Amino acid sequence: MAVDLAAVTAQSKKTDLTEQVRLFREAVALWTQALGQCEGRAKERALRNRDDNQQMLDRLAEKLDAGPQCASAHKNASLLQDIARQALSDRRWHEAAALFRKAENSWDMASERCVGSQQDTAVRHREQSAQDGHNAQFCAPLFEKAREQTQKLRTAATSLSREDKHDGSLVAETLWRDAMDNCKGAAVLDIAANNAKTLARERGTTWVRRLAPAAQMATVLPEEPARVGEPVTEVSGEKKQPLPATTAMSVKVAAPPVVLRNAQPSAASGAGSAGATPARVAEPVATEPGALTVGDTRFVGNFERDAGATTLSGTGKVSWATGDVFEGTLVKGLRHGRGVIVLANGYRYAGDWVHDIPTGQAAVHFVNGNDYEGQVVDGTPQGQGRMRYASGDVFEGQFLNGEPEALGVYVWRNGQRYDGTWKNGRPNGQGKIKFAAGNQYEGQVLDGVPQGAGRMVFSGGEIYEGQFRKGEPHGQGSFQWPSGDHYVGQWQAGKKHGTGVFTWKSGDRWEGVYDQDVQKTEGAAARPGAPG
Repeated sequence: MAVDLAAVTAQSKKTDLTEQVRLFREAVALWTQALGQCEGRAKERALRNRDDNQQMLDRLAEKLDAGPQCASAHKNASLLQDIARQALSDRRWHEAAALFRKAENSWDMASERCVGSQQDTAVRHREQSAQDGHNAQFCAPLFEKAREQTQKLRTAATSLSREDKHDGSLVAETLWRDAMDNCKGAAVLDIAANNAKTLARERGTTWVRRLAPAAQMATVLPEEPARVGEPVTEVSGEKKQPLPATTAMSVKVAAPPVVLRNAQPSAASGAGSAGATPARVAEPVATEPGALTVGDTRFVGNFERDAGATTLSGTGKVSWATGDVFEGTLVKGLRHGRGVIVLANGYRYAGDWVHDIPTGQAAVHFVNGNDYEGQVVDGTPQGQGRMRYASGDVFEGQFLNGEPEALGVYVWRNGQRYDGTWKNGRPNGQGKIKFAAGNQYEGQVLDGVPQGAGRMVFSGGEIYEGQFRKGEPHGQGSFQWPSGDHYVGQWQAGKKHGTGVFTWKSGDRWEGVYDQDVQKTEGAAARPGAPG
């Protein structure tokens, strides 16, 4: 048992493999001796311990036989995976995603350097790291928002009205459904699906997509009825409709939400205010020349009640008790034409309105510090525009649902620049990249990384032209050094690997097989004019 403890301790501390193998061999030998001298339960314990140690010894011996490169690759990949998991537990989503991708690459290298069960283990870990990296970037933020929204709904349930509780349930279920669309892995998907089903069962109504209130990246949907306050008194014998509790004139005001990706490249999006029914107002009270008050909403400017209607039209300034302010034109209670709205949370929209919907050409300041100028649809950047992110990055080009799409130029704060095609808010397709270090790439790109056919000109003057994978030469390609040396052949993970021809400036040539940049014996050298 003492040797067992020493062996397990060495294993947990990841000491040298040779030492681990020595200790487990000693433990197996001692348990084998015990089998010949013990009886009853003691003999059973000795047998179990010997068999367990023998299995562990076989695995360690296989690791040792795989060589130091395999062991080193496993150790590095495991370390990266542990660091990535810590970042994930700390809710550093983008950092965790990048670390999981690095771990995936390291496990991929380990699978190439190992054989047998060590290779199988590396492949399994590589697949898991790929899934974890995806979830860290696309699933975890949504999962966390869904969890927080559900918890808030549960905590505040007793103080919410039936309508607010119903809407909150729809918001939470929408977030869980979004998580289901973006997450991978049976366990995570089951949790999201079960939470969505529970909310639907408790609510008892059909699910309709509903986003959260403005403070939690939400919008007011067109089908959402205005919340009402207490009925107003009768005016001239006519009973008026209740006033909206927060707007006083059914002009729905909601800050466009902003979804921010700070990975490279980052992107922002937001939905705008929905259309609203014409404003129904109580009889306006003139508090001073050019000023009207309806409930706790104040109108300053040239506003008049529409003939035969319960709405106001005119031009001027509208202030709500919430601190939100609109300055522009109202047509039958709806914002229409040019106008500026500034919300109490710091959001500002200055531009075109169409029947109360912010659509057209506008300048928008988002609450997270992003600034946008260009075309918008329902308050969301869509069409040609320019976004300056709070990080200092700038994108100019086409937007779709608030994210870069089709064609555009993204310039990072550190000077890196991408000019090309976009899909789903990421650089995808054909493009040009100028890296901060001075390297310049032109060719195919996948999620902002060279992948496919392309050409890289390095800051030192080297030129590679051929196939890329995950930003590195991989496949068939040629590399030209400033000295005049030249290589044409196969590459793997940025290194010469496979058959190729290396030609020196002098004209001397070597043709054969490379293994991780190392020339193998399967090759032949030749000089200019020499036979063969």
